[in-house]
Amino acid sequence: MTRRAAILALGLVAILGLFGFQSWDVAVGRVERRAVSAIEEKTGFVVKTIERAEIALLPLPRISLSHVGFSQRDGALAGEATRVRAHLRLLPLLMGRISFDRIDLIAPQIDVAVSADGGLAEWLAPPLAELERLHSQSKIVVRGGSVFLRAGGAIQSVVRDLNLVIDDRSLNEPLDLAGSLTWRGVSTEVSLRWPMAGGTAKTALSVTSPIMNLRFDGTRSGPEESMINGLLALSTPSVPQLLGWFGEDSRLAAALGALALSAELQIKPHEASFNNVVASLDGERLDGVLKLSETAGRFALSGTLAGATLDLGRMLDRLPIPAVDAADTSPFDLVGWTGREIDLRISVDAARLKGAKLSDVATYLLVKKGRFETGLLRASAYGGNVKARLLAVSAPMGVDVKVQAGGEKVNIGQAAGDLPQLARLSGTGGFHLNLDGAGRNFDELLGSFTGRTGLSLRQGELGGVALADLLRRAERGPVQTLQDWRQGRTPFENLTANASIGGGMLFLNEALMSGSSYRLNLNGHASLRSRILDMTASLASTSGTLKLPFLLKGPVDAPRFDIQTEAFFSPAGATLLLPR
Repeated sequence: MTRRAAILALGLVAILGLFGFQSWDVAVGRVERRAVSAIEEKTGFVVKTIERAEIALLPLPRISLSHVGFSQRDGALAGEATRVRAHLRLLPLLMGRISFDRIDLIAPQIDVAVSADGGLAEWLAPPLAELERLHSQSKIVVRGGSVFLRAGGAIQSVVRDLNLVIDDRSLNEPLDLAGSLTWRGVSTEVSLRWPMAGGTAKTALSVTSPIMNLRFDGTRSGPEESMINGLLALSTPSVPQLLGWFGEDSRLAAALGALALSAELQIKPHEASFNNVVASLDGERLDGVLKLSETAGRFALSGTLAGATLDLGRMLDRLPIPAVDAADTSPFDLVGWTGREIDLRISVDAARLKGAKLSDVATYLLVKKGRFETGLLRASAYGGNVKARLLAVSAPMGVDVKVQAGGEKVNIGQAAGDLPQLARLSGTGGFHLNLDGAGRNFDELLGSFTGRTGLSLRQGELGGVALADLLRRAERGPVQTLQDWRQGRTPFENLTANASIGGGMLFLNEALMSGSSYRLNLNGHASLRSRILDMTASLASTSGTLKLPFLLKGPVDAPRFDIQTEAFFSPAGATLLLPR
């Protein structure tokens, strides 16, 4: 035997001798009771049941408990582990005391009592509070665990594949944990440092998953003040997907895509303030402040943001807005759009809206329970300015809706370069629209609308028709009248139209387009429900008595504009009939 081997052998004999000389009883029952007592002291759990206990001294001393039932003292957490393995510290053991270096929970299934209408923060509060009451804590390792969050026996959510390490700590030291889990089908890496003592102490949180990367570093004040301050960095490829991961179903959030956000975060009871916010929405930067508060279980978001550019049209396209269709008799769901309170103001130097280019834009969104309001407070557009407002409020008749829009000094010719639907029109002027109605669905709403609308342009052209040329040919003979008048352009000096709305119909009160040699008057009505036009027009020469009658009929998107070939006109006192 070598000298080294002899020394090791003598050391082993000495250790075994110390075991033998100690007065404590290694009987399984007694060790089990002492082990359970120590586990309860170091974990905060109360052990309820044990199926079997095993003691092993080599290669390292440990106690293994099978099928262990446990709970927290306040009853907020309870569960069962397939096995609890407690690793004993050697030196205390030599002195006859049981002390643990680490406690492993193998395949535990844990039930946590939560509030049915609570969020993740409320769900985590009771277990953290119980750990906070411990003076010290052994290292706890959770392997292959599952956590069931239950409210009144019903499962609210499940955390699976929980692999977690909670470091040991002494009195007043922070709680440190790190590991991985799968929540709502998403594999996630987490780490947390949480102070357990009064005063101000460092806190940190990191969460990494395919749908969210979050990092927070800051401080938490003592329980009396209960305030957290620090720097937050958050990124996600999809805001709706992220909110859905946390169980938040928001229709308005569908307007948002990828988000990267950094801010100075301050958290107080029922309130989180985000200062010096830098938010990137699909690559477009907004700066400002945000605030998230909670009152009586209802969350509210408010804030002011400003930036260089913003694609409002892309955001609108993402929203699940139903098409205006009188055949759709499904009831309006205003509750689904007003589930969370929002008071948000956004200003940008330039914005895009369905192809239109706007500048110096100030827009807002105001949502309260049963009330939805949004609009453009101001916007410059093509040499002029525009405004708009939409208000929807719950009412006995369903939903009360108000629509207001207007523009001044807008160059329609410039706008047509970005809006193909205006390609046939040019000129400079303004427009206005005021609607007020109520209904349970689109059919009732369109039938109830009352209001007025109007358009006024000057020094422009109407494309697709050559009305001045048509008049000149008509003066030479009826047969010439029907030739090639549906091409070219008609310049005008003034174009005005005013209409009233009621009973589901739009009625033209005045519609006049005039040029140097002609005047075109339009009369008739249009159905808001069917979007069908039924109008007549009269084209008259300003230098004679010639008049040409027209019909404007059909769907708004593609109406027919035809000469009434059976009508009569009388140039120079003669009455002529246009051929069919």
